[in-house]
Amino acid sequence: MEFGILGPVEVRHDGRLLPGGSGRERLVLAGLLLDGDRLVPAETLVDRLWQRPPGSARAQLHNLISALRARFRDVDPGLIETRPTGYVLRLRAHRLDLNEFRGLADRGRVAAEAGDHTAAVALLDQALALWRGPALADVVGVHSGRLRDALHRERLAAVEARLDALLGLGDHGTVLREVELLLADDPYAERLYCRQMLALAGLGRRGDALGVYRQAYRRFADGLGLEPGPLLRATQQRILLGEESVTGAAPVQATRPVPRQLPPAPRLTGRETLVERILGRMSGAGSTSVPVLLLVGPGGVGKSGLALAAGHRLSTVFPDGQLYADLRGSHDPPGDPYQIVERFLRALGVAGGDIPDDPEERVTLYRSHLARGRMLVVLDDAVDETQIRPLLPGAPGGGALVTSRRQLAAMLDAVRVPVPALSASDALRLLADRAGEVRIDAEPEAAREVVRLCGGLPLAVCVAAARLAVRPEEAVEELRRRLAAERGRLDELAVGDLDVRASLSLSYRALSDEARRLLRRLGSFGTADWPQWVASALLDRADGPARMLLHQLADVHLVEPLGRDAVGQQRYRLHDLVAEYARERNTVDDQPAERGAAVERLLSGWLALAGEADQRLATPEPPEASPPSGDGQRALRVDPRAWFETERAGLLAAVDQAVRADLPDLAGRLALAVSGFLRIRSYAADWEHTLRLVLAGLPDETADPLLRGRLLGELFAACLGRDRYAALPAIAADQLALTRQVDNPELLVHAFGNAGVAALRTGQPRQAYDWMAQAVEAARHPELPGQLLRNTLGTLGFVHWEAGEPERAVPLLAEALSVGDDPAHPLRTAMHRYHYGLALTDVGELVPAREALTEAMAVSAQMGDDLGTAYVEQALADVEIRAGRLPEATRLLERALTGHEAIGHSDGLAETLRAIGDLAAAEGRWADAGTSLRRALELWRGIGSRHQVIRVLARLERVGTALGDDDAAGTYRAERRSILDELGLDEAALQLPPCYLAAKGSPASE
Repeated sequence: MEFGILGPVEVRHDGRLLPGGSGRERLVLAGLLLDGDRLVPAETLVDRLWQRPPGSARAQLHNLISALRARFRDVDPGLIETRPTGYVLRLRAHRLDLNEFRGLADRGRVAAEAGDHTAAVALLDQALALWRGPALADVVGVHSGRLRDALHRERLAAVEARLDALLGLGDHGTVLREVELLLADDPYAERLYCRQMLALAGLGRRGDALGVYRQAYRRFADGLGLEPGPLLRATQQRILLGEESVTGAAPVQATRPVPRQLPPAPRLTGRETLVERILGRMSGAGSTSVPVLLLVGPGGVGKSGLALAAGHRLSTVFPDGQLYADLRGSHDPPGDPYQIVERFLRALGVAGGDIPDDPEERVTLYRSHLARGRMLVVLDDAVDETQIRPLLPGAPGGGALVTSRRQLAAMLDAVRVPVPALSASDALRLLADRAGEVRIDAEPEAAREVVRLCGGLPLAVCVAAARLAVRPEEAVEELRRRLAAERGRLDELAVGDLDVRASLSLSYRALSDEARRLLRRLGSFGTADWPQWVASALLDRADGPARMLLHQLADVHLVEPLGRDAVGQQRYRLHDLVAEYARERNTVDDQPAERGAAVERLLSGWLALAGEADQRLATPEPPEASPPSGDGQRALRVDPRAWFETERAGLLAAVDQAVRADLPDLAGRLALAVSGFLRIRSYAADWEHTLRLVLAGLPDETADPLLRGRLLGELFAACLGRDRYAALPAIAADQLALTRQVDNPELLVHAFGNAGVAALRTGQPRQAYDWMAQAVEAARHPELPGQLLRNTLGTLGFVHWEAGEPERAVPLLAEALSVGDDPAHPLRTAMHRYHYGLALTDVGELVPAREALTEAMAVSAQMGDDLGTAYVEQALADVEIRAGRLPEATRLLERALTGHEAIGHSDGLAETLRAIGDLAAAEGRWADAGTSLRRALELWRGIGSRHQVIRVLARLERVGTALGDDDAAGTYRAERRSILDELGLDEAALQLPPCYLAAKGSPASE
């Protein structure tokens, strides 16, 4: 696609203009494009949309993003990515006119600097031709004018560069005509008057040129109450002296030194867009202000290299020199600004004896010298605002680039540009650029993992490249292996004077003792991001003090604030290498008892929150009017499902940490607290992995047998939900063995019941009956709750239904439901109603079947059980097929298919495909029926569900007969008879609907 914002916002694809959408959609799209390939926080977009955001602002923003995704889905479905705190528009191969404009303008400036004015004019003409009118011309919003002005300044800078190139070519007439038009729009642009004077002087009209100066003088005095600045006065002096060979910004006295103090610029990779942004900001500054741009970010992210690269390329914008100082803000002591002013004055030609001793007089003299021309000051590694302010230019015409590990929040008039880590692709480019493309291309997977382990930090990537460069015989995979080791990564990321650990240490030493302690403990919590309360738990402090310490860490970029998450919690994260460093310091600086106590406090906090969220998830309640303090509790009480979704990674990491910390009881209770959510939301792999991890860490001789029994029960349900039938008998056997260790009637019921389900799923229906009969008998124990009997009766009824005995299943399921609802576990009630509906369908009681299934679906939908909802939709479709309501069945099956495909549940998908085949058979579309049924058969063969296999084989047998393919029908018939004999089942287990039973060749007609 081709995106355009230099004019009305427009999108083209294959030459065709795509619909632009509403005004707000265009504003959101423009905001994402302006920061293409970078995260745009949701708060930023909300602020641009509304001066006073409504309560529904985030929801409306989500709708706008969804509309944009829908608009471009056919061309690039992954164009806009959602992140926890915002959105990223991935430009990739797409074109953006702003990027093309900046690239051409930059090349034009480089050509002009090299003296090739002809090429410069051509390139700048191409750049300016991309403008179709005012930028963002059809966008209206609170901040659209500010965005438009910033882009306009970039355009004006390119126009001025083109005028300078024309002056260099001696095309004074063109310059004069174009400047007059520009001055009509901007009558206070001092640099335009300079160019007008130079053009007139170049045409031999010196008197007219001086007349322009007098006209500008009056306009500035009358309109602004100011005299012309040093740039305009210097141009007047040059013309008075007859120096007419000038070709751009006004020169200064020939005897004045032009300092060029910048160190060599490094070769940058992956920073092209950021450099262009810096150049645009600095080049587009007006004549009435001093542009100060702050590059802020963590150590090793490449701030200094960016400042130097940009500083060199700004030499034409600031032709009178560049001053440079390393302020040593990360060292102790940092640089003295007044000593640096002295050094700068010497570079500007001031003799040592003329430099005042008084600091304020020294700064005044320094600023007076800077005011004589356009000069850039580059200040690297600033510690705070008081160190910077004496070094900044004081008059328009100059500019400053400042780098710092701190935010420098008091620099209110400065433009702050955060420097992020490199993207994965850019980091890979940097590694190849330094270590050799051939070598990296030979091991692409290992190379990608190396840059991932470096966290996109340019310093780390360069160290890794240096390691490879000095060891040409070593495989990239070997470096990857060493970096991936559990400890010692920072040892590998040090070579010569490039040392990631040393860079991080500088920031660490600048912290207070309490902030260091928090950082160390945060490093021990192994998840990508976390809510604010985690810091409070690790320190055993109230939220307020912990929040202030997090601010300290964020100020030096050791912690990255991520904004508020989907449930309103403030979130943070550590860069991978910062986390590695924090873990090192935690091991060295904290006592084992302190570390253990902090970990246990944190895990106990997770358990308390997860336990309450699990309870509220099972028994939904309206949110409290005044929830307690603390983002975590507030969020889970308002929306426990959303809280679980947001904290899933943190909870799983907490379970893992509890196991590694040898806290088995805590690990087990945490696993149980998250199991309900993982089941409902179909995170089946996480569910099973977590339970197996905890069970493996439980010591047999000391573990609470009841806890182990509950965990085994959850593991059985997880494997059943994942269609891992082969694993079920062993888990059931472990449960049965546990019942011999402890006298617990409830545990015995669960063990018998699971043994029955395991037998059923592995093709042993008779054994299943025996186990389930024992489960029901045990559940009738007078001390056990009625709900346990209810669940056991329901399971026995389901076993009979699976075996093709719906007439026996119906009374058992009816008795189970008669026990009453289980308010604490509404999904269990929904499951029993689902099974009841299946059995009623097979005995032909369609009206009560529809009622039972409809009630089950309402509960599943309310609880957010997507998997259960899809199953019930498919079962309702079976009812409608038998009732002859085929359009309604079609609608239900479409929804069920979408749900199962989204979840990726093989059994549910096979059930739906089987039902789609039944629908096609009911409509007489036998070939279509065969297609769907064969797909279902393949899935069930993979699962190992022999009950389901024989049911599909019976249907395919009928399809073969209907299509006249007797060979296929015979093959299906022989296989399903063989399996029926093995299982000891009769034809009723086939559960064929009426549309198959009346046909010739069907089992019913044999």
